[in-house]
Amino acid sequence: MKFDYTKWTVGGFIRSFFPFQLILGQLKYNLISMFYWALLFAIIADSFGSAFGVPFLFLSPEYQGEVNNWAFFLLGFSFGGFTMAFNTYSYIKLGPRYQFLAAVSRPFFKFCMNNSLIPITFFVFYLYRMISFQNQQELTDWKTITMFSLSVFVGALLFILLSIFYFFPTTRNKHVEPDEETQDTPISSVLNKQLRWYNYFRTERKRPFIYIGKHLKLYQSRNITHLDKEVIERVFAQNRINATIFEILTISTFFILSFFRDWPVFETPAAMSIVLLLTMIHMIFSAMMSWFHRWTYPIIFIAIFSMNYLSTHTGMFKYTNYAYGLDYSPEKLQEFSVERIRNSGSDTTVHDNSKKEFISLLENWKIKTKNEKPKLIIINTSGGGSRSALWTLTVLQNCEKGTRGKLTSHIQMITGASGGMVGAAYFRELIHLHRNNKINDLFNSSFRKNLGKDLLNKLAFSVSTNDMFVRFQTFEHNGHSYTKDRGYAFEEQLHENTENILRHDLGYYTQPEKDAKVPVMIFSPTIANDGRRLLISSQSLRFLTERKNSNEERSNSYENIDYQSFFAKNDPQKIRFSSVLRANATFPFIMPMVTMPTVPEMQLMDAGIRDNYGTRTTIEYLTQLTEWIKENTSGVIIIEIRDTKRILNNESYHSVSMLDKITLPFGNIYSNFPRTQDFDQEQLLEAAAKSFPFSLDVITFNLREHSNDRISLSWHLTAQEKYKIERAFYSKANQNAYRKLLKSL
Repeated sequence: MKFDYTKWTVGGFIRSFFPFQLILGQLKYNLISMFYWALLFAIIADSFGSAFGVPFLFLSPEYQGEVNNWAFFLLGFSFGGFTMAFNTYSYIKLGPRYQFLAAVSRPFFKFCMNNSLIPITFFVFYLYRMISFQNQQELTDWKTITMFSLSVFVGALLFILLSIFYFFPTTRNKHVEPDEETQDTPISSVLNKQLRWYNYFRTERKRPFIYIGKHLKLYQSRNITHLDKEVIERVFAQNRINATIFEILTISTFFILSFFRDWPVFETPAAMSIVLLLTMIHMIFSAMMSWFHRWTYPIIFIAIFSMNYLSTHTGMFKYTNYAYGLDYSPEKLQEFSVERIRNSGSDTTVHDNSKKEFISLLENWKIKTKNEKPKLIIINTSGGGSRSALWTLTVLQNCEKGTRGKLTSHIQMITGASGGMVGAAYFRELIHLHRNNKINDLFNSSFRKNLGKDLLNKLAFSVSTNDMFVRFQTFEHNGHSYTKDRGYAFEEQLHENTENILRHDLGYYTQPEKDAKVPVMIFSPTIANDGRRLLISSQSLRFLTERKNSNEERSNSYENIDYQSFFAKNDPQKIRFSSVLRANATFPFIMPMVTMPTVPEMQLMDAGIRDNYGTRTTIEYLTQLTEWIKENTSGVIIIEIRDTKRILNNESYHSVSMLDKITLPFGNIYSNFPRTQDFDQEQLLEAAAKSFPFSLDVITFNLREHSNDRISLSWHLTAQEKYKIERAFYSKANQNAYRKLLKSL
């Protein structure tokens, strides 16, 4: 019946207003959905994932390498999908508690209208944040911003309308007497156990509700005490098929899309992939909650422990990520044990031969410099995703241009972690191509543009479609078959962005490094099993794995393992170079740990876990080669290319709150992780400089110098972040470092 304003007080109106009652119902009975909405609100408000640039993925999404209308349309489409998943689960979860829905026309549609307060609030908040970001940070013109806003709106509206008018068609209910509106039936789902509405009928069956109905007018709910159980059950079951189609198609779409993961058109914005993944998890969880109720959580835990057991005793649920190119045949699997590590690192003869081979490489490098006692330059570059990759390339290009080619002729070794090594590897390959007359301009800005392209969309799409559930696609490399996952997606996107110039095996660089045509690169991914480091290079590094102690009683923990000798039977030179880059940059959860061909499985993670700046590797390198460096060089210059200054300008501290006292001991481990490395390695460098019989200078280039400088630790950069990286080289501190380098050479 129509709503009569004169018969209601303000308090009575609020208590009976259906949208308000639904908010209370969500908070009481549907906390899982509230958690997802809170997460999305936190992301958009820049309160969650800020350090990793997650909010930027939503505020400035990319599609096909550009921030365009299609990117915002697809993101809006995913918002619509999440909204409908929320409405569907809420209707099944809360609908039985509001029995008057059995007597209104198009009940699901009416429920969605009255349940739209949270989605509409989120959408308005998103538009506000997006418009502000595009205007103030990206400096986008108002015409373009308007089109972005319309694209988001149209995308969301399209999904919602398709869901309502196709999956939930309006049909007249023949079992219930109609009121002012033609009666429709509510929905159920074959994926959700049928709930008996009358079980929820309490003493307030006669309580009226005020709901938003036809033409957005207010209506008062009718009395349905005369309806019997059989009629209500018929109403409840009538649209079961349509709801089933909606849920099955939504879930199936994720798996269908995974077949097209290599098609550029399906490289959806990373933010869309995040929302789709939340939608998928939400629907699966809602189905389980509907079927199993309070048993859902025990069932989930039992399932996880069962999967874990099967993964260790069978070949199921291993989710193995491979180093592409290596031989994983059962007969080629290497023993991974303390005894094997000790034996492989204690052979003095092999150690000496490895050192002699490397010294012959140094002799070739010295000849190439055309100096009797040249400066030996080592590049230490830090981790930090795309920001470090682009920053490293920017610094090396500018320094090479300023020194007129002297820099690269003096660089002998490059080491570091994560994104920094990606940028350094790209620069090294450009040098190689330039020296072979395959490119003319080493300093072309297009190279920086290539390296700054998005690496996250394809990776996130892989996660949201099949990476977390089932991996069934494979590809071949060097005669071996490997499964496709987000690691594969990352490598393929890297090759595409860099025009395939890094698409080589590790062994491709063996001879150029020996001939000193390119610097040696040493990668040091962390072995997650025991914290050791796997030293990967196209050269033998056995001489870096043994420490000769003056005190024979001291034990050697064999911290470093030489990749070439440890995996000699697995065709170590045939590993794809991009797999080495990825293993060295495997940030937890973002990319899968790389499994090496050993028993038990050796798992590799980001080098930054142990040595984010390459300092440890550099000191060990200098220690082992001290005598040669003393006799053949005029000293060593370490060029540090850091994504963050050791002590940021304007850095301050805040008072510790009650909650901080609880979380600080744990949060401190993560938040101060890079800083503790800085303290330790700064001390190590100072001690080394005093002990080495040659001069050791450190020249540092910092990207972030101020505490308010914000550039995401991510594989995605916004246009504004790229501009900041471009300009950072010209800061006062970096220009002083640049002049110091010119003077040293």
